[in-house]
Amino acid sequence: MKPSLGLLLLAALWSASLTHAYFYVPNFMSSLPFQGGSAFASRGSSLFIYGGENSTESYTSNMYQLTQTATSYTWQKVPQKSPGPPNRYGQAVISSSGSTMMLLGGMSATTNNQALPLQLYSYNFDQQTWSSWANNNNTNVTNVPLNRQLFSATYDNSSTIYIFGGALNQSAVFSDFYALDTSTFTFTQLQSPNQPRYGHTASLLSDGKLVVIGGVVLTNNNGQTGSSLATMQQVLIYDTKARAWSVQATQPDSTTGTYPSTRSAHNAVVTSDNKIVVFGGDNGADMRNRMYLNAVAILDTTSWTWTIPAVGGIPPSRRSYAVGGLLDGEHLTVAFGSALNTYYNDINTFSLSSSSWLQSFDDSESSSSSSGASAGLIAGVTIAGVALLCIILFLLWRFQSYFRWFVVRIHHDIWKPRTGEPIWAETARIVCQVFLLFIFALFLAFVIRQAIYSPNVTQRIEESAAQVEVPDVRFCFDGFPSYGPNDPREPGVVCQTDTGYSCTNFIQPLNMSIFTPTFASNLGGVSCYLFRSDASFLMTSTSGANNGSRLLFSFFGDPAITYGRVHVSVYPKAMDPNVKVYNINDDIPVIMSDFDVLTWQNNERNDISTSNIYEIEPSTYSALSYSLVDHRYLQSVGWNYVGFAPITNSTPEIESTFRAEAPNPSYAQTHADIGFMAVYPDAYATFIDREVKMYTLLNGLGFVGGIFGLLVAVQAWLFGFRPQSPWGVVHRWSVGDMKRSLLRGLQTNFRTSGSDVPLVNPLLRADSESRGYEPEAMRLARVEERMHTLEHLFKAYYVDDEIFRSLDNATKTMPPSPGGPLFPSEKNPGGPIQRSNTGGFSHMFNRRQSFSSINSDSNSQQHLNERV
Repeated sequence: MKPSLGLLLLAALWSASLTHAYFYVPNFMSSLPFQGGSAFASRGSSLFIYGGENSTESYTSNMYQLTQTATSYTWQKVPQKSPGPPNRYGQAVISSSGSTMMLLGGMSATTNNQALPLQLYSYNFDQQTWSSWANNNNTNVTNVPLNRQLFSATYDNSSTIYIFGGALNQSAVFSDFYALDTSTFTFTQLQSPNQPRYGHTASLLSDGKLVVIGGVVLTNNNGQTGSSLATMQQVLIYDTKARAWSVQATQPDSTTGTYPSTRSAHNAVVTSDNKIVVFGGDNGADMRNRMYLNAVAILDTTSWTWTIPAVGGIPPSRRSYAVGGLLDGEHLTVAFGSALNTYYNDINTFSLSSSSWLQSFDDSESSSSSSGASAGLIAGVTIAGVALLCIILFLLWRFQSYFRWFVVRIHHDIWKPRTGEPIWAETARIVCQVFLLFIFALFLAFVIRQAIYSPNVTQRIEESAAQVEVPDVRFCFDGFPSYGPNDPREPGVVCQTDTGYSCTNFIQPLNMSIFTPTFASNLGGVSCYLFRSDASFLMTSTSGANNGSRLLFSFFGDPAITYGRVHVSVYPKAMDPNVKVYNINDDIPVIMSDFDVLTWQNNERNDISTSNIYEIEPSTYSALSYSLVDHRYLQSVGWNYVGFAPITNSTPEIESTFRAEAPNPSYAQTHADIGFMAVYPDAYATFIDREVKMYTLLNGLGFVGGIFGLLVAVQAWLFGFRPQSPWGVVHRWSVGDMKRSLLRGLQTNFRTSGSDVPLVNPLLRADSESRGYEPEAMRLARVEERMHTLEHLFKAYYVDDEIFRSLDNATKTMPPSPGGPLFPSEKNPGGPIQRSNTGGFSHMFNRRQSFSSINSDSNSQQHLNERV
């Protein structure tokens, strides 16, 4: 049982409240209260929720209606003309006509630990009023159960409510069983199962059987009273027709062979086919040892077999004391609840058909159709694969000549043995080349992977500026009551700059009826004001005709209140959620998304925001410095891995530093205000935080190039240097007209006789002998043609002829060099070169006597002389 059964929660106790809202309801998510232990009842597709506890109140009396629609939920506060009773851990039922809701039991500040009759209240939906039972405070009334909490109240949708168990406190636990006639408000005590129990559920099946599941059961062992969780291996059943109790054994899950975890303070609903769906709960231990559940279990009451489904989707947080209902027969709705000091304000939807937690009802449709889609996808992929294979085989057959040419071309590009080189040398070169290529691929993959998984780093760019913008500043007075606009004790803020310029006109009150921030201190009423200046209002570092360099805020309120606080928050103008929440219209756009605004509201209502939020005590001097930063976050796009011109999102942010002096006991004697704060820029500069990738593909190019050059050098060192062709891939792999145009250009510009292409057809003596008698002039002309072709090819493809053209220009335009010792003549001292009358290069082939050399091989010399 919760330790708070005998104690009130302290109002100042901070209790963390989280918002998960796994079912996305943006229209009202920020207005959902953080609470648990509420009474609830369903009517049609709606859940009516009353009372409960939250982080600041132990007992509340608000009433809400949560309605499921075809696509989402709606939320509204139910009006109450007369206030209802504060309540926690009570039970609620709605009459079969739907016109009234009855609130049974539960505790409040006046009934906690009090031996009173079961408290009964009735709410009329048409009149929007509450009425109480006449015997609520009659301690002498008989045949009426005592007031209690954590009990079960089950309505038969006719005129009877079955009330079982519950507790007044940790020691007073009940085992009695009553039937309440709602038409006469009379109780009938029924046979008791003699099991003191609380925190259980009691579900009514269509055959009239009342099934009690879970809870904490009191035990008596040799006079020692103890407690334990009720086992899930059996359930307690009351037959409303036979008016008898029985115990029904249950069977474990057929797949896992296990039973659901034992639990208390859980939820249970009955489906149309008499299955009981159980969610959540806790282990019933004291607060220090309490553990919570978010598991779902289903009990089939036909075979009394448990099923623990494999649940998909995002499960809700573990909790107990939640509200739940089966509003459309297909989805279990679970909302609110608590876990230790955490209170939830989310809505969670579980699809019974797909066993998944949904974020929208579209998820349910997609999951239900996923199996059919997957089968169709498999069939489609199979058919497409077969069709693609047939197309490939047909193309191979139809264009087999092209494919053969392609294979041969690949072979020629790879296999290039040099003349006189054995096959093993070329094979070793190819193997080494493949190995080095594999190493290069590994390095390339490493560079790409390094870029993909590169962490982001932030670079701070700071540039001096003469003027800087001012932030928005929100002031919330906590614990300072409102006395009216004409009372000097009314909370308020006045602004001026250090040059005496009044900026109070930029301060506006915020409408607390739209949204009220929550502060865990809960000191009293909250009133907030927002300072939001025009975009042209800037702080200036120099004196003169300007707004000044500091904002000076003075706070006003009741000086007699010393426990109050002023909560200060600062925001960049474009990221101020107050503008959207309070519908402030000005020329400065706010770029926050609706989801971010809702998240901020939930954090504010939970009081868990920590950035740029400060607290000011009365009678203090405070100072706050700030820096407005343009934070450029990298977007999750592939281009940002390249490392050039990154795509970013520009998000204004603020960094602030706060300092407060101790309260001055003489402050009120010399000041009409209750506090003072100065706000000024930390530096007169513009700040840009630019997010970049630590490693990018562009950074890796140098690394990859270095590795590639190293591997090429290793191959050249091992197998010698092989010059590259002046033709590239475009030339070598051109086809059709492109190939013909290249060959035509070569044939036109480099005219040769059929077999006299240099290098391809080397010049040998045997060639001349095979031609028979050939005049000397014809032979020399053929040699000149080969040299001419070779010279033109080298000029076109291998060498840059700039130095040769420079020499040619020099010989044509420069005068001859003067003689003398400083400028010796470079002419041939033996006179002009004697050329053969045959012209050309004939002097190179004149017959001459070969002389033997001491380094010459005699046999070789003999063969040479014979050929000459």
